[in-house]
Amino acid sequence: MTVGNKSARCRVETAQRPTPGPIQVGVLSVPYDSGRCRERMGLGPHVLFRECLEPLFRKHGIIYRHEEVSSQQLHCTEIGSAFELCGTVSNRVRALKAEGCFPILLTGNCELAIGGICGCGVEDTAVAWFDAHGEANTPETTTSGFLDGMGIAILTGRCWRAISHLIPGFKPLPGRRVLLVGSRDVEPEEGKLLDKTGVLRIQRIADLSQAAADLRRETNGCYLHFDLDVLSPDQATANQWTPPGGMMLEEVLKAVEAIRDQLPVKGFGFGSYDPKADKDGRASRAATAIAELLLQGVA
Repeated sequence: MTVGNKSARCRVETAQRPTPGPIQVGVLSVPYDSGRCRERMGLGPHVLFRECLEPLFRKHGIIYRHEEVSSQQLHCTEIGSAFELCGTVSNRVRALKAEGCFPILLTGNCELAIGGICGCGVEDTAVAWFDAHGEANTPETTTSGFLDGMGIAILTGRCWRAISHLIPGFKPLPGRRVLLVGSRDVEPEEGKLLDKTGVLRIQRIADLSQAAADLRRETNGCYLHFDLDVLSPDQATANQWTPPGGMMLEEVLKAVEAIRDQLPVKGFGFGSYDPKADKDGRASRAATAIAELLLQGVA
């Protein structure tokens, strides 16, 4: 398997805008869930783009381009396709930024955010990861076998080391540069890994502001990843793994503002959104509110 441009295809769709907007945005949709294209959470990127982002771009006159990234594996597998797609995303994010486009990533699974982070430059990037879960399982500790629960463990170099190094620009990210915001369903072994790597688990906005301020000394910006199950199910249900408790949308927006006030935003993305679980559309509307706030900051 080759990880990178040669192993995946991008379908490009560019908006024709009569009047230039204040910023240019490049959206990458990666419609895969566990190696399967456009199934379950793999349906999320299309819905979030068409129902949330595209109307937002038109509302604010933002120039945008949209690319769909697809695997070129003959027989798609969860692990192989995930790292292949991460490689392609890394290359595309790097290219978009070189062209002056602000990157937004829409993915079926959360671990694909690693490609976006690598494309932004691991050496000088902080990460704010909004998620109800610890995302720190490894092949040795997982009981589900779900790669989607290993994103932070992969990002910090604690598992899948050989294949992750095939992602262009990948290096293990120091845990102290990862802010895990709003987690409430963390397995004991995940908690141990998070503590060992130094990942900061953030529950209070005041703590988040200080943590982001501290990261200014060793980074030049932050990538924000959102699994909308960080929200309380009283606010929205983004997928079938949304546990009780969680943040209010207003709290998430305040958290975004706290990060943005301290660090430039280098890119952001949404993962693990299942339109069938979002029966009342509140999760997609939450994504719109988050994206609008972030784009205002970039503009």
